[in-house]
Amino acid sequence: MASFEDIKLNIPADQAGQRLDTALAAVSVLSRRRLQRAIDEGGVYINKKRCRKAGRILMGGESARIVLLDGEELVPFSPEQIIWQHASWVLVHKKSGQYAQEALHRSKGTLPYELSMSINLTPVQVKLLRPVHRLDKGTSGLMMFCFDPLALQRLQQYWKTAVKKEYLAVVSPVPDWTELRISSPLSATCDRLGRYHVDPKGKASETDAYVVETRGDKALLRLVPHTGRTHQLRVHLSSTGFPIVGDSRYGGAKAKRLMLHARALSIEAFAMRLTEQQTWQVEPEDDWTW
Repeated sequence: MASFEDIKLNIPADQAGQRLDTALAAVSVLSRRRLQRAIDEGGVYINKKRCRKAGRILMGGESARIVLLDGEELVPFSPEQIIWQHASWVLVHKKSGQYAQEALHRSKGTLPYELSMSINLTPVQVKLLRPVHRLDKGTSGLMMFCFDPLALQRLQQYWKTAVKKEYLAVVSPVPDWTELRISSPLSATCDRLGRYHVDPKGKASETDAYVVETRGDKALLRLVPHTGRTHQLRVHLSSTGFPIVGDSRYGGAKAKRLMLHARALSIEAFAMRLTEQQTWQVEPEDDWTW
């Protein structure tokens, strides 16, 4: 099981002139080799900014933060996951277990990092690369990236009217309905365990759910979200008594992965300054078994 640590400390004045890895080894219980790996992965911050240079010379007096997640197994990125690329847009078939964005303990190994290496972006483009929308680490499926701020701003401006998404999910138990509109508002912030909740004073949220197939005590659902709140599909289904299989955070039955997949994405042409509407669909990979 992965072990999380979040270490905060100050660099004493007597470490002025020392390398970052040497100074941190002197004031923490971590070895220099472990610190070098943390720095390389992107889990070390100096004065609240991520620092990827083990040889950085310190002045003394800096604040430092070391965020570690030992025992983590990353799902490797493959260039074959890129299914469409045009101008500054890149569409990826994300695998379950891959980070859709930089995590507190790492930038290396996340999709933005791996993608920028795979398509040979310039240093400026690497800094500008952003996910257009987000998928949870356990969710698989279609995910768009962009490295042009103006193009990204335009798409986000028209997001509600120009973009349609569709998901697949496996839930248990089997719902007692064949289709359902869930309109429960959701909390804007999570609790200490990282969970969001239905909140009458929260943000308006709406999801359409349709039963596609049932097998024993499980059902395959097609989900159409009309809003994009954090953990929306997971909370909506859990709150109605039908949590997603593999979603331990929200009471789902045990499984090898979170059984949630972003299957289809459609974007109107005007939102991306293209000549025609773009529509994509990808089916789950071999780890989707129920």
